[in-house]
Amino acid sequence: MSYELEWADLPEPAATARSRFEACSDLGDRCVHVPQCLNEYETLTAAYRFHLNIAGMANCRDGMRRTGMIYHAASQPFPDWPFQGFNDWQSADQSRRDAYIAAERAASAQTIPGMLGIPEFKLTSNGPWLVGAREIDEALDCYQASSPSLRAELEENDLWVAWLDWLRQTVHHGGFTVG
Repeated sequence: MSYELEWADLPEPAATARSRFEACSDLGDRCVHVPQCLNEYETLTAAYRFHLNIAGMANCRDGMRRTGMIYHAASQPFPDWPFQGFNDWQSADQSRRDAYIAAERAASAQTIPGMLGIPEFKLTSNGPWLVGAREIDEALDCYQASSPSLRAELEENDLWVAWLDWLRQTVHHGGFTVG
């Protein structure tokens, strides 16, 4: 298992490439663009991504747990898939697909009222999750409030330092998606 994280708000032309890829993914194997949408999307978004394997994410979650940056909670379920299959999705009225996408995005952005930081469930699966800028900002505040000795210990780990840098970047770009 691995984690592909990406800025929520991408700069151009990466934002357009993501939108075009998402639209073409609805077509299945019928993308007619050259270069293919997936290739262009991956190339243009590479600078705005962070990849972790399962061990790396476990390491980051451990540091976040120790500094109070994440909290344990149960996630609410995502909406049920209202389509009979991929062909039904492809042929469905756009407003019906848009309604499902909006419901899925709302579920992916869920937080727990009254809690500070990032709910741990957003960092234990491939989502789709949206970790918003406010959640990240709160998590970074918790990190800064943790003991200097704990921060110094964690910052001896290059992965942890890269993770903190990533979090700090994403605050200014709407947060990040987990996929």
